[in-house]
Amino acid sequence: MIPTINTALVKKLMPHREKDSHKGGNGKLLIVGGSLEYYGAPVLSALGALYSGVDLVYLYVPECNFDVTRSLFPDFIVRKFSGEYLTKSAVPGIVELARECDALLIGPGLGEHEESLDAVREMLLNLKIPAVLDASAMYALKKIPSFPLPQPIVVTPHLNEFQKLVDREFPMRDPEALRQKKMLYLQTISKELKIHIVLKGMEDFVTSDMGETFLNTTGNSGMTVGGSGDVLSGFIASLMAQGSDAFAAARAATHTFGLVGEKLYKVKGYGYTATDLAKAIPEVMKGFRS
Repeated sequence: MIPTINTALVKKLMPHREKDSHKGGNGKLLIVGGSLEYYGAPVLSALGALYSGVDLVYLYVPECNFDVTRSLFPDFIVRKFSGEYLTKSAVPGIVELARECDALLIGPGLGEHEESLDAVREMLLNLKIPAVLDASAMYALKKIPSFPLPQPIVVTPHLNEFQKLVDREFPMRDPEALRQKKMLYLQTISKELKIHIVLKGMEDFVTSDMGETFLNTTGNSGMTVGGSGDVLSGFIASLMAQGSDAFAAARAATHTFGLVGEKLYKVKGYGYTATDLAKAIPEVMKGFRS
């Protein structure tokens, strides 16, 4: 029987905020992503992070995204690297800034350029801060020579991405067979690589680096809207930057984010956006914070 994430558990998992804390004391998060095709994804991740309570959000994006990213919200600190997508030439500057931060999110809008995956690999091998790998960035794990990595890692695939990550196709016609196959590979990969996995779907599976697995049943089909996964990855990384361990952050953010979708459905039906999801996080999250 897989345990289900519930309200009582999430209240215990949320990071605590000291009343006398100062700017930066509640986390500094670096988000690396974007490309010529996808400028919006890192911004949506940044909104998910900021609206879930992290103090400072740094965005490192390609120069082709820089002006639009900087103009969208004054709340973000935006840096740029040369070119239209991430390459290894950007890694030294990113690593230097990341060492001043509490957590790292790599991947939103990154695209699937092989050079970008090589750059992600270099970052992971040169950093020790907790990291979330979203979208194509998770495929850089295939380029890592040995595990475990020195830092906690969370990956956030949907089913198609997970199948690509493990190089397997899962049965789609038999729901129970699909469930069992997902569980087997989730627990095997998480234990072998010592990573935490959030497998997104109609029901979400959250697995620790020891293979411990929880089920999340909050949310609705309106959350298939483009960009919702970017917001969730920013939410998870934000909680990590605020001091939650990786498995706690993954469970707390996934459950709370589903509740955000449920709240929006009551007001808007299925007509809400990823930006709506990000902006609705604080009201739902307030009930879990001390």
